[in-house]
Amino acid sequence: MSIIALLYYLVALIAALILLNAYKKGTTIGKKIGKVMLATFLLVVFYSFQLTVENSTIRSFAMSMFFIATDVMLILFYDYILEFISWNKKVPKAVLYCMYIGAGIDMVFFLLNPYNQMTVSYIDSTFVDTHVLTYIPNPPFYYHTFFVVVMVMIVAALLVLKCGETPRVYWKRYYMLIFGILLAVAVNLMNLYQADFFVLDLSSVLYCFIGMLMYYNTFRYLPAVTMNITRRMILNYLSEPVILFDYDGWLTDFSKSILKVMPNAHFNIGSMTIDEFVNSGNFIGFRPVDTDQDFDWTTRIGGEDYTYSIKYRCMTDAKGRSLGKIFVFHDITSMRDTYFNLEKSLLYDPLTGLYNKQSYLQQIPQWDNKRYWPVAVAVCNINGLKRINDQYGTEYGDAVMKQLAYFVKMHAGEDAYVAKLEGGDILAVLEETTHNETVEICEDIKKDLEGFYGRDVLIHLEYGVAVKEDAITTMEQILGEAKSSMQNKKMLRDNSMSSSLVDSLKQTLSESDYETEEHVERTREMSSRLGKALNLSDTDIGKLELLAIMHDIGKVAIPHQVLLKKGKLSDEEFEIMKQHTIKGYRIANASPELSGIADCILSHHEKWDGTGYPNKLKGEDIPLLARIISAVDSHDVMVHDRPYHHAMPEEDAIKELRRCAGTQFDPHIIEVFTRLLEEEELPKIQKAREAAAN
Repeated sequence: MSIIALLYYLVALIAALILLNAYKKGTTIGKKIGKVMLATFLLVVFYSFQLTVENSTIRSFAMSMFFIATDVMLILFYDYILEFISWNKKVPKAVLYCMYIGAGIDMVFFLLNPYNQMTVSYIDSTFVDTHVLTYIPNPPFYYHTFFVVVMVMIVAALLVLKCGETPRVYWKRYYMLIFGILLAVAVNLMNLYQADFFVLDLSSVLYCFIGMLMYYNTFRYLPAVTMNITRRMILNYLSEPVILFDYDGWLTDFSKSILKVMPNAHFNIGSMTIDEFVNSGNFIGFRPVDTDQDFDWTTRIGGEDYTYSIKYRCMTDAKGRSLGKIFVFHDITSMRDTYFNLEKSLLYDPLTGLYNKQSYLQQIPQWDNKRYWPVAVAVCNINGLKRINDQYGTEYGDAVMKQLAYFVKMHAGEDAYVAKLEGGDILAVLEETTHNETVEICEDIKKDLEGFYGRDVLIHLEYGVAVKEDAITTMEQILGEAKSSMQNKKMLRDNSMSSSLVDSLKQTLSESDYETEEHVERTREMSSRLGKALNLSDTDIGKLELLAIMHDIGKVAIPHQVLLKKGKLSDEEFEIMKQHTIKGYRIANASPELSGIADCILSHHEKWDGTGYPNKLKGEDIPLLARIISAVDSHDVMVHDRPYHHAMPEEDAIKELRRCAGTQFDPHIIEVFTRLLEEEELPKIQKAREAAAN
């Protein structure tokens, strides 16, 4: 086999390699390239074959197959070009059908040629050590030449038209192919008309070269050829400042926008080092090590502060060797402002500027740590806020809420956590603060707020306090307890639906019983004083005040003739009267507002020695608040006139309470209660007596 033939087989091998690589891509255009290269591979093989055999008929047949493969290759190349320029739907199918017809006619001529050489005749020539068939064209061969030239011109025209709608920077992708196919046409014409000058047909070699161009322009051109274009576009058109350093740390390129960010730096390519750049920017968050880093940088531009997120990347090759360094700046000023505004809207109440409930829920877990105990929770709320809004307008009501927020923050202190919850509740969480200390703070808030508005606008504040002192009680329970205490107080004073229920029951009780409103108010006031003397929690004091008003509510269901009888009740009548505790329990238990004191209403006639009713409870089995109300109510009855007896002196009432301690009353409660009466009530009574005597 001659050297020339081996060279042509090598060209065929290159075509086969392009074919395989194109098919491996698995894409539609890759398969089209593969088909073109398959036809190219065959035409090169056929041409190489005629160089290695001696039989003239076989050589003529091989050349016919070479020309037929050329026609097929051109049709497949046209199909590839339509896919390459994305014009599959723009060019009519009729063009392809005409190509099929033209190629079919050409193929018939060449299939008959080995028998009669009607299309082309051959002369056996010698080139180096190889016998080569040179062409003597007959009229049908000119049809083949015309067909090939027309197809090439169509393809070239399509590529030229594609350039017309493509940016100039991408034209190279198309005119490289135009140059290749025009060169192939020129070689073909040279083979026809200059056969004496060069006997070998080089068109097959050029077809393989065009195949390489197809593969390169399809799969490699954009990442390789346009890399410089893309780099310039990034640097010149993106607003993000970018600066590049080579592997030795010298400045190689930068975007124009970096000049606005760092106007005082001198960006001289090739003479500025990365250390000089870092020093000029004073990048506090940057570490001088060759590792990827992300850090924020704040600078002042035009009198305003701007914050940038900077990405520092160390570029390396496949072996880990340094290629360079890059800094990419991203302006996050507006994003940070947006984030802070969003965070503020999510965590803060827009009216008062306090934290909101969502923020409070996020803070709860920290107070499970015992180092913060005791943790006191105070809930403040303005009575009749709806009435204020209706009477003075919502703007005035909002101003009242802001003023309350101000006083809460002022008295709670900087270390306290203050938030606005739903329903106008303002919450303060005070770490390492006792119940009594918190009550004092709330009283100061109440005094300042009510004093701020004076008599012009009647502002009344209620609060509830609860304290977490152990791991068992959750913050949710503490908050619920504080809110319950505050709501119990509001029920006694506010113009709400809940207080309307209480007022309605009070009115009904007043109409059904001889209990006066003065008795109820005295009992409430004395119960509150005794509860504080007993160091009850704010929650329990709130319940106690409500119980003082509602403990006899069951009497509304007792017949009037029994309830208002002036003489001693018969045994049967007394049994009916005793039912008022049970009936009161049922009334209270049916109301969400009163259910918390239902058990105390049921038990307020139980006695310490177990002789009371209705369940004959004994000692501390009797609810504490019921024991307190029993003592306070009995005292008030003793020291005030009733239809069935006259009021006794305070001194005698105190003696009677002490006499009944351990039988009817809780001894400890009586001890504290009588001491309170002697220290606070007796001096006032004696002073009144002296004034009356004078």
